[in-house]
Amino acid sequence: MTTSLRKKLCLALVLPVVAALFMAGTPGPAQATPLHYNPTRGATFNNPYGGSVAAHKIVRKIVKTVDSVRTGHKIRIASWNFRSNAIANALIRAHRRGVSVRVIMDYGNWNPDVSNQIARRTHAALAQGDKHRSPSMTSWLKRCRGACRGHHGIAHTKFYVFDKVQKTKDVLIYGSANATELAATIQWNDVYTVTGSEKKYNEFIKVFNQMKHDRAVKQGFLHYQHGRMGLDFYPYRGADTEKDPVLSVLNDVRCNGTTRHTGIRGHTKIRIAQTATYGDRGLALAKRLATMQKRGCNIRLVYAMFGRKVLQVLRQAQVPLTHLAYDSDCNGIYDRYVHMKSMTISGVYAGNTHARYTWNGSANWTPVSLASDEVVGILQKGSATRKYSNWIDYLFTHVPASWESQHCTTIGTITDRSVVTRARALKVDPYALIRKDL
Repeated sequence: MTTSLRKKLCLALVLPVVAALFMAGTPGPAQATPLHYNPTRGATFNNPYGGSVAAHKIVRKIVKTVDSVRTGHKIRIASWNFRSNAIANALIRAHRRGVSVRVIMDYGNWNPDVSNQIARRTHAALAQGDKHRSPSMTSWLKRCRGACRGHHGIAHTKFYVFDKVQKTKDVLIYGSANATELAATIQWNDVYTVTGSEKKYNEFIKVFNQMKHDRAVKQGFLHYQHGRMGLDFYPYRGADTEKDPVLSVLNDVRCNGTTRHTGIRGHTKIRIAQTATYGDRGLALAKRLATMQKRGCNIRLVYAMFGRKVLQVLRQAQVPLTHLAYDSDCNGIYDRYVHMKSMTISGVYAGNTHARYTWNGSANWTPVSLASDEVVGILQKGSATRKYSNWIDYLFTHVPASWESQHCTTIGTITDRSVVTRARALKVDPYALIRKDL
């Protein structure tokens, strides 16, 4: 072997080891120059059945946004659960290059009985170096024991807030997506991005700063209106919370008489993607939807976990439904499902015969959501309504082809009934995973 060849072989063997030691012992890429990414506004959807790129579309947007925040700026995140290595690594990188990173999650997803190595690792990393920072620039991860701003419920909201990302100020990303890997790989989710509004940014920061104390506030419900966009923050308690917020919307819908190319052939068009609806509240909403269907509204509804009585009411009224939930490994538990909490209306609403509205965010149609930390956006925008409506139509009509296979041969076809039958035989809750990560 020649001297030259020996040197090349030595370098090939030694350099990777040196590099690994360097990475393990120093921050390395954590101090890298931020990316030059300015997040795009509007809706973003992921598709767990569209390949890795489509599945991680939301995660990738959040990571690129975090990686583009420069030294001296701030990131504020509230997420019911925190279990994404990609997001955790990006936040740790940001913290190490001098960004203030603060995260709030629900105690139920990391506690002595529920291990969460990603949250634990992030908590420890964000605590490093704080003694050298001003109070406004410290980093941390905190947990709320229930609703942060309420007496009951859970810390269920999902938002990602940045004071500046490269040249873009006041970046807000909110929706149904938790900071978890499962939000990409087993759930259909959405987020909506807003930029350049200091007032909206300050409203999210006000809520975040209340949440960090993990103490009920007197006025839990906050509503803000900015032209064609509104923001609602729960818990739904305090002044002006006598009526159910969703039922109040549905009661203002009229099913006929649409104008200016809204609706479908004169009928108001309603599209709903909702993970969970049950209890007395869910039943009241189902009855209203049933009435609207009978009066001529054009409704399509995609769901994951609805109560038995809720489904009975909707089916009797022949409300078009797609159950977007699936047991892929035949263990009796649904492990692929829609996680969105969105609704669009195109037609007659609140006296306007050509209204186009979208509601999106983190709130399920359940009793507990009214007591929990939630965010709901109200978008009076034709572009947003068309985009959300078209996406829900896609989910309604494009159930993955693989779901049609009879791969659970000992039970039969993959239907709602067969999954429930399988769950009973195996003595498991078919909705266990959905309940765990609503």
